[in-house]
Amino acid sequence: MTALKSRLIGLALPFVSLVLGVGAALVLAAVLGESPFEVARILVTGAFGSATQLGYSLYYATPLIFTGLAVAWAFKAGLFNIGAEGQMTLGGLAMAIVGLTLPSLPAMIAIPVAFVFAFFVGGAWGALAGWMKAKRGCHEVLTTILLNFVAYGLASFFILSVFRNREVQSPETGVVGDGYHIAAMEWIGGSSPLNWSFVFAIGFAVVFHFIFKRTRLGFYQRLAGGAPMTGRLAGISMDRQTIIAMFISGGLAGLAGASPILGFAFKAREGFSGGAGFVGIAVALLGRNSAIGIVAAAILFGGLTKGALDLD
Repeated sequence: MTALKSRLIGLALPFVSLVLGVGAALVLAAVLGESPFEVARILVTGAFGSATQLGYSLYYATPLIFTGLAVAWAFKAGLFNIGAEGQMTLGGLAMAIVGLTLPSLPAMIAIPVAFVFAFFVGGAWGALAGWMKAKRGCHEVLTTILLNFVAYGLASFFILSVFRNREVQSPETGVVGDGYHIAAMEWIGGSSPLNWSFVFAIGFAVVFHFIFKRTRLGFYQRLAGGAPMTGRLAGISMDRQTIIAMFISGGLAGLAGASPILGFAFKAREGFSGGAGFVGIAVALLGRNSAIGIVAAAILFGGLTKGALDLD
C-alpha cells in the first residue's frame, strides 16, 4: 500500500503543479482586467479547437518529445543535460547538410541516413560533455551550457558561410533534396505543418521505455544514476556509462530538428531550434522522466504554445 500511495502521489504532483501554474496565470489575467474564463477558452480552442489547431499543437510538441527524452535519459543516469539546445542545433544542421550534399537519395534511404547523421552529431556533442565529466571531473551543467554557445557559433558559420542560400537575404541554407522531405499528416493536422516526425518521436518514446524496462543497457544506466558505487563493485565502468548516457542523450536531442527542417522548412534556418532544448527540461520534469509522461507533457506544452499565440 505504501508503494502504491507513493506512486499515486508521484503521478499527482505534476498535475497539481500544472493546475497551480495555470491557475496563477488566470489570476494574473484577472488582475490585468481580462476575463480568466475567456483566456482559458481561447487557450483551449486555440490549441485543440480544430484539426488544424490540433496539428499545430502536435507540430510544436514534436521537438519537445525528442528533447524531453534526451533530458530524461541523462536524468536517469544521474546527469543534468542542459545542452539539448546545442545538440538539437547541430543535429538538425547535420540533417540539412546531408540533404544538401547527397540530394539525389531516395526517401527510403535519405530519411534514415539523415536521422543517423543527426543522432551521431548530436550524440558526439553530448559525449564530449560526458567525457569531460568522466575523465576531467567537469560538471556537465557547466560544460553543456558552454557547449551550447559553441554550437550556436558553429551552426551560424555553416548556415551563413558554407551552405548559405545566396539567392535570398534570410540566414538559411539551400533546400534539401526531395527524398529528405518528411510527408505532412493532413488527415490529422489539417493545413498545419504537422508531419510524420511526430510518429517517429512517439516511436522513439516507445524504444526509450523498452530500453529502461527490459535491457541491460537500461539497467546499467539506471545503476549509474541510482547506485554508482554498487555498479563499480560489480565491475561496471561508471565513467563509460556516463559517456554513453550523454552520447544517447545528445543523439535524441539531435533528432529534434527533424520536424522543423525535414518536415516543414526543408532547410536549416538560423535559430530553428527555438528554445526547444530548454523547454525539454520542463517536459522531462513534468513527465517525471517516463516515456508516456514526456509525450503527454510535450503535447501539453505544444498546446499551450499554440493557444498562447491566439491571445492578443
